[in-house]
Amino acid sequence: MKTISKKEIYARYGIMYKSGKIYTKRFGWINPLLVNGNEKIGIGCYHFSTLPTNRTFEIEINGKTETVQGTCKCTCVNEKTGKTACYATKGNYNYTSVKVALAKRTILCYENLLFVENAIKAQLEADNIKLCRIHAAGDFFSIEYAEMWRRIVESFPDVTFWTYTKNKECERVFNGLTNGNIVKSFLPNGKINFGHCDHVMNMYNLLKASGKKVHICFCGIEKYAGIPAKHCTDCHSCAECDYVLFIEHSTDYKAADDPLFPELVKMILAQDNDN
Repeated sequence: MKTISKKEIYARYGIMYKSGKIYTKRFGWINPLLVNGNEKIGIGCYHFSTLPTNRTFEIEINGKTETVQGTCKCTCVNEKTGKTACYATKGNYNYTSVKVALAKRTILCYENLLFVENAIKAQLEADNIKLCRIHAAGDFFSIEYAEMWRRIVESFPDVTFWTYTKNKECERVFNGLTNGNIVKSFLPNGKINFGHCDHVMNMYNLLKASGKKVHICFCGIEKYAGIPAKHCTDCHSCAECDYVLFIEHSTDYKAADDPLFPELVKMILAQDNDN
């Protein structure tokens, strides 16, 4: 029995595929839109990202400067310092190659949602993907874009999808789906779901007391806590919880230097028994 090739799978969705690349009229041959893991989320968990924040980027692509608007409705800031605290503007996200890749995906989303939808569906099938994190960087920028993702999630019931949003218009787009979860970045009290140790601990206790299923992600700080690394491939909390809290990292704030850090670590280690 003949095994269908990736090229044939992509062709069924109207996408040209050759030697690990897909063809776009806008940019020529590019990498498939979903990226297979990284050192934080783990290999086997694919992710899709766009340009973050609500700022405008000037990025050179194929010898031409493109002006591209970020896909977030806001830019995250540290409540205490007022400084930008978006992790997706720091570290590896500052590499030119990463910015160009994010810009290409962002432009394709703005200009040709049907192509993006078909290219993602083809890759999910061709690579037999089972875990997909939507927006390691970026956010839902419109209802139409969010509904595209709902169609994708509905089409692949055996794939687990999750994402986070600060766009309140899109918080309920996945409602009724058992394999897709949208974690709200704004908490019921109007606070945001990341910050210093005291903020994370206070929010965790408040959410637990109100009966919400909540999880503290220790990505980015586990090496300081002596906690074994736990990737998204091992932890499905973001796909299951009402709220997920994050300790601020990749900024001037150093969680390990916070006097409350040891107490927060104990809370993290105990949380699986709480839920």
